[in-house]
Amino acid sequence: MATEVDGTVTDSQPFVPILTVMVDYGNAPFLWCVGAPEQAGVGGNICDGSGWDESFPMSEGLWRKFADWAIEFDRTSFHSDDFDASGWDWAAFDERGLQLSRWLKEEVGNAYRIVYQKPCEDPDSRLDERREVLADGALVRLPSFRQVR
Repeated sequence: MATEVDGTVTDSQPFVPILTVMVDYGNAPFLWCVGAPEQAGVGGNICDGSGWDESFPMSEGLWRKFADWAIEFDRTSFHSDDFDASGWDWAAFDERGLQLSRWLKEEVGNAYRIVYQKPCEDPDSRLDERREVLADGALVRLPSFRQVR
């Protein structure tokens, strides 16, 4: 809830760090963290498919599932002339990412907000591009980072 003090509106809710599940290329990165309110975007990469570490905000078993998912993406050449789009099921890929995000939310609880962001390679990436996973597994649409033109 926002409050006004001396003409300044402040948010009385404490900042909760945001973990964004978003795959990318190069060592299969899949988890990004905004750890401070002044940080913009998805923050810095904190987990990838190259190896598990005890400092990660998830169990080793869940990391393995994320890593398998991200490595599958990392090894696919979406921008290559040889890429066969008919062999890639974006709906299934995104559903798997959302399920992983729900499991992550179960593990981290209220210590983090969890956001799933579709990869830009997904032809439908602009539809439900960013969604927050709530504690009960429900999804809330978030605004895109893309600038309106």
